Amino acid sequence: MKEIKQLSTKTLSSEKLITAIFKPLSNQDKSLPTRITQYILHGNGIDVLVDLEKLCQIPNNANALYELLQRPSGIYRPRYYNYINEEFHPSFQARIDVYKSWTDIYTPEQIIRFARVFATLFDHLSFIKLINEQLPSWFIYLLYDALITSLPGPNGNENEIIEREKWSIQQLHQLLECEQAGLGEKLLFAIFDRQNIPVNRVGLFHNFTRLKGLFTYIQERIELFKQLPALDLALLGQVEQLKYIQRYPELQLQLVDFLAMQSLNTSKQVSQLATEILFSLPLELAQPQLQHFLTSGSVKQRANATILLSRIISEPTILQQALASETNKTVITAIESALSRLESANTAKQQADLVIPEFEPFSDTPLPMTTRDVLQQSFDEYLIECKKLMQNELEENKEKNRSRDYHQSRYKELKALTPKSLDSIFDYVNGKIDRSTLFKEIDEKIDFRFLLTKNRLSNLPEITLFHLVRIRQLTDYISISNLFSKLYENYDLVKNADLRQIADVLIKVNIIPDVEYTVALPFLSSDVFHDIHENEPHKLWAFFAENEFLIDEALGFAPIQIVQDCYVRIDRVNAIKILQLFPTIPTKYVAYLLELALGEIKQIRYAAQNALKRIPNIHSQIEQALSSTKQEVRIIAANWLAELGQTSSIKALNAALKKEKRETVQAAILIALEKIGEDISQHLTPKKLLADAQNGLKGKIPTDFDWFDFNLIPTLTWQNGKIVEPQIIQWWICLAVKLRDPANLLLTVYNRLLSTQSQRQLGEFILQSFINQDTRTPTLEEAEAKASAEADKRLQLRILNYQRYPEFYSNGKNITYEHVFEEIKNETLATYLGSAIKAKGMLALTCGIEGNVAVSLLRSFMKNHYQRRAQIEAMLEPLANSDDPMVIQLLLSLARRYRTASIQERARCLVESIAERSGWTTDELADRTISTAGLDYNGLLILDYGERTFIASLDDKFKWQLKNADGEKIKALPEARKNENPELVKEAKKQFSNSKKELNQLLTMQISRFYEAMCAQRQWRVEDWQKYLQPHPIVGRLIQRLVWLQLDNNGQIVNSFRPTEDGSLITNQDDEILLDQNHFISVAHSALLASDDIVQWQAHLEDYKITPLFDQFSHAFLEISKFNDGVIDDRLGWLTDSFTIRGILTKLSYERDATEDSGCFYGYHKYFGSLGIYINIEFSGSMLPEENIPAVLYNLYFSNKKGFKDRAIALDKLPKVLLAEGYADYMAVAKACSGFDPNWKDKLIW
Repeated sequence: MKEIKQLSTKTLSSEKLITAIFKPLSNQDKSLPTRITQYILHGNGIDVLVDLEKLCQIPNNANALYELLQRPSGIYRPRYYNYINEEFHPSFQARIDVYKSWTDIYTPEQIIRFARVFATLFDHLSFIKLINEQLPSWFIYLLYDALITSLPGPNGNENEIIEREKWSIQQLHQLLECEQAGLGEKLLFAIFDRQNIPVNRVGLFHNFTRLKGLFTYIQERIELFKQLPALDLALLGQVEQLKYIQRYPELQLQLVDFLAMQSLNTSKQVSQLATEILFSLPLELAQPQLQHFLTSGSVKQRANATILLSRIISEPTILQQALASETNKTVITAIESALSRLESANTAKQQADLVIPEFEPFSDTPLPMTTRDVLQQSFDEYLIECKKLMQNELEENKEKNRSRDYHQSRYKELKALTPKSLDSIFDYVNGKIDRSTLFKEIDEKIDFRFLLTKNRLSNLPEITLFHLVRIRQLTDYISISNLFSKLYENYDLVKNADLRQIADVLIKVNIIPDVEYTVALPFLSSDVFHDIHENEPHKLWAFFAENEFLIDEALGFAPIQIVQDCYVRIDRVNAIKILQLFPTIPTKYVAYLLELALGEIKQIRYAAQNALKRIPNIHSQIEQALSSTKQEVRIIAANWLAELGQTSSIKALNAALKKEKRETVQAAILIALEKIGEDISQHLTPKKLLADAQNGLKGKIPTDFDWFDFNLIPTLTWQNGKIVEPQIIQWWICLAVKLRDPANLLLTVYNRLLSTQSQRQLGEFILQSFINQDTRTPTLEEAEAKASAEADKRLQLRILNYQRYPEFYSNGKNITYEHVFEEIKNETLATYLGSAIKAKGMLALTCGIEGNVAVSLLRSFMKNHYQRRAQIEAMLEPLANSDDPMVIQLLLSLARRYRTASIQERARCLVESIAERSGWTTDELADRTISTAGLDYNGLLILDYGERTFIASLDDKFKWQLKNADGEKIKALPEARKNENPELVKEAKKQFSNSKKELNQLLTMQISRFYEAMCAQRQWRVEDWQKYLQPHPIVGRLIQRLVWLQLDNNGQIVNSFRPTEDGSLITNQDDEILLDQNHFISVAHSALLASDDIVQWQAHLEDYKITPLFDQFSHAFLEISKFNDGVIDDRLGWLTDSFTIRGILTKLSYERDATEDSGCFYGYHKYFGSLGIYINIEFSGSMLPEENIPAVLYNLYFSNKKGFKDRAIALDKLPKVLLAEGYADYMAVAKACSGFDPNWKDKLIW
C-alpha cells in the first residue's frame, strides 16, 4: 500500500512538472499542454507531434514557440546572468526540476518522448546547431538543455556536475540503446564532438566531460576512444578529447601511442596540446612512439615526427638513420633541417655551461619598537578620515532618503580596535604571530589600509620585504596574479631584489600557494618589468634557471599546471625574452627556438631570432632554410640573413637566387644581398628588369586588385632620361601588392632607378590611386535612393520605440519623415564601399613622392578618415625611406602627438629609424630637417616667370609679401604674358602655393616643438643651436621671440638671453653676450629663474614689443610637499560643465581619454613624446555623443601610460617646467569653474 502511494505521488509530481513546462503553449492551442503531457508520460496521442509540426511550419511561429517555452536548449546560460536572484519563469524552473529528478520519476521511454517534443520544434530553428550528425537530434537537444541551458556556471570540481548528481554516462548509454540497439556505442561523439560550434562557445560544454562514470566508460572502450578522430570527430572535439586526457595521468599512460599520433596532427591547435601532454611523459615512453612514425608514418607524419624528435633528443643518430633510408624530398629536407638545428644546439652546449650565481636570502629582522608609534600615528590619521566619510554618508543618507552604511560599518570596525589590537597587528607584521593567531583576536574583514597611510611604514629604513609582504597581504586581495605585481610596482626594495630572494620570502611567510608561479607570472605574461633588471639580468634569469619547469610550460614542453585567467596569460614571447637574458641559452631550447624563428607567428619569430643571435655560426643553419619546400620559410630565412649581415652568406643567397622560381622569394633574397653589401646591379638593368616583368606578368594579377587601372600609369623615365617600358612599372606594382610590405627595400631600390621627376609622378599616382579606392562612397543619387526606400520603415520604428519607451527614445517625440530621410542619406554617404588595404604593398612605390604632395594628401586623409588606422599606418611606412624634410617633419609631428596611439607609436618608430640611418638623435633629426618653405637663407623666395622675376618674403608677423623686380609691392602673382612660358608661370605659382602651405604647417609644428622642449628642459649644444636654428630663415626669427638659458656642463645657469634681429644675443639688461662653445642652451621658464630675473624679462619683452611664441614667465614652480602619491587634487570638487572643460583643454592641445564600456570618458591627456610622459586631468566624466552636463574637476597627475593614476609619477621625479605647466593647465580649468561646491557629489548626474 505504501509503495502504491509513493508511485502515485511520483506520477503526480512528474505530471505537474511536464504540464508546467508546456503550459505557455496554451497561448496558441489550449489543448497542447495536456496532450503533450499525456504523450510524454503514457505514450498516448502521438499525433500531438504532427500538430506541433504544423504550428512550427507557420512563418516565424517556430521562433514564437521557442520564446514561449523560455528558450530551451540554447547554447548559453540564463542562470549565470541571474545568479543574484534566482526567480525563474515557471516553465524554466520546471525544466530545472525535471533534470534534477531525472530517472527518479521518469522512465527512459518518457525521457525520450520528452526530448522528441523539443526536437520537433528545434528542427525548425536554424540557429540551434547539432554537434554531431550521427546521433538522434532529440538526444543532442536534451544534452544541450540539461547540461548547458538549465545549469549555472562551473563549480570548480572536474568530476561532478552540481544539480546533476543523479545523471550518469551509463543512463545516457541506455537511452540510446532504447532508441536503437548498438547506438550507445556512438555516445562518445555526443560527449566530445563540437561540430558547428564557434570557439567562444566551447567552454559552455564543460559539463559534458564531467558526467558520472565517464572515466570508467572510456577505459572500457579505450580503442573506440582512440578511433574518434579517424571517425570524423571535429577538430574542436579533438581538442576537448585531449583536454580530458590531460586531466588524468593514468589515461595519458594508456594513450601514449594516441598522443604521439595527435602530436603529428595537421591542426596546430590539436598538435600543440597533444605535444605538451606527450612531452610531460617520461622520455622513454614518448620517444619510441615518435620513432615509429618517423619511419612508418605518412609523409606529413614523418616530417612532423622529425621536428618533434629534434626537440627531445640530443644525439643525431636516430635522424641520421632515418635520413639514410628516406626517399621523399619533403621528409629529407625536414630531417636535414632538424639535424642542422641539433648541430646548433650542440654547438651552443659546447660554448659554455650555464653557471647559476648564488644569492643571499633576506633576513627577517624585527622592526624597532618606535615603529609601533608610527603605526599608531597612521591609524589615528586614517580613523579621522574614515570618520569624515562616515559623517558625509550619514548626511547624504538623510538628504537622499537612503540607508547606505559602508563607511559607517568601516568606521565602527576600526573604532573597535584597541591598543592591544594594534599591538597584535604590529606583532604580525614583525613575524611574531601568524595570521590565524591575529584573526582570533581581531576581525579579518576590517580595513587594514591604515597601514599604508602616507607610506610611513614602507619608507622606514628598517623595513624589509618580510614586513612589506605581510602588510600587503592584509591590505590587498591575495591572488596569484596580484600580490607580487603590487609589491613590484610600489617598492624599490622589491625591484632591486633577486627574484629568488623574493620567492624565498614568500615561501617563508607562507601565505599563498604556488609561490614560483606568483613570482613568474608578471614576467611570463608581460615584458613590462623585464627592463628593470637590464643592468643586473642575473636577478631575473637565475630564478627561471632554477625553476626551469616554468619556461618548459610557457614554451609548451609541458602542460601549464595553473589555471590562467583572462587578464594574466603565460605567453611564449615573454618566455623567449627571458631566455635572451641568460648568459647562454639552455641547450634543450635551441632546436625549438630555431623552429620558432622560422615560423609563421611574427612576434614569436622575431623574439626567437633575437634570442639565437648569440649562437655561433647561426647564419650557416639559417642558410639551409633557403632550400625549404615552403616559400614562407625561404623568405623568412632570407630576411633573417639580411638582419645578421654576414658576408659569408652571400654565396648561399646567390645560389638560392639562381634556383628560386617564386618572385616574392627572389625579392627577399635580392633585398638580403643588397643589405649585406653585395652588388645587385646586374639584376637592375632595364633588360633584366623587362625580362623579369614579362615573366612575372604571365601569372595571375593579385586577387582583389581588379580595381586598379594600369592604363593610367604615367609615362616614366630612367635616371638617364630614357623611357621606361610600361610593363616594368606594371610588374613592380603587381610584385609590390604580392609582397604586402609598404616599406619593401627592393621596391625602394627599383624606385630610385627612375628620374627624380618620375619618382614623384609615380609616388603621387600610386598614393592617390590607393586613397581613391579606399575612400569610395555611394553617390548622392544612390544615397537618396536608399533613404527613399528605407525612410518609412525607420520612421515607424522610431515612433514605436518612443511610444513604448519614451524615457529612452525621447528624440522620437517630434521625429519627421524628412529628418529620417536625411539621417539615412548621410549614413549612406559616409559608408565606405571598399578598401585598398589588401593592396598596401603598392605604397612601397611612393617613397619618392614630393614632400608637400605627400603631406597634403596624408593630412587630408587623416583628418577625414582617421578611423582607417591600418591604411594610415600603411601610408606612413614608405615615408621612412624618404629624405624629404617635409615628410620627416610630418612624421615628427605625429610621433609627438596624434589621436590614435598605435599610429603615434608607429610614427615614433619610423622617426627613430630615419634618425638611426642618418646617425642622429631624433631631436637632432628634427632640427636638421626643418623646411624653409622655399626661402633661401636671406629669407627670400625667388619666383621665376622667365622674363620677369618676383620675390616673396615674410613680414614681422610671418605674413607673405610679394614684390616685383623693382621692389614694388604687389598683392598677388600676375597671370602669364603672351611671350612667357605658361608652364614656367604655372610652376612658379605652384611653388608659391606650396610654400604658403609649408609655412603654416612649419609654424604650428615648430612652436609646438619649442614648447615641448621648454617643458622637457631639453638642452642644445651651442654649436648645433647656432648652426641649425639661429641662421634658419624662419626658425631663426621664431627663436627671437623666446628667452633662452645658457647652461654650463653641470646644468647651472650662466646667463639668460634673447637673440635679436641682427644675430646678437642680449640679456634683460641689454648687455650683449657671447656663448661658450662647450656650454648648452635651453628654453627659459619661470620655474628655473629667480623672481627678479622674471620681472626684468617681462619688462624687456614689453619694452621691445616682442610677442612671445608662448608664455614663459607666468607659471611658477609648484610646491609639492602638500600632495601625496603623485596626484594633485587641490581643486577637487570645483564645479563647471563638460563643454567648458572640453573647450579649455582642447585649446591647450589635450585629447579626450578613451571611452569606457558605458560610452563615457573621464579625463583628458597631453603627451610629451620626448619624455614619454602624459599629463592627465580627470573630471566627473561625459558621455558620447557629448552633451553639455554639470561636471566636477577632479585631479591632475603625470604618468608613462595615459590613465594609470595608480602608477602616477612622483612629483619630485618630474622636470620642474613640465610640473609647472601641467599645474597651470589644471588651474586654467579651475579658474573657469564657479568655485568649490561642498555638495559637489550631489551635482553629478551619475
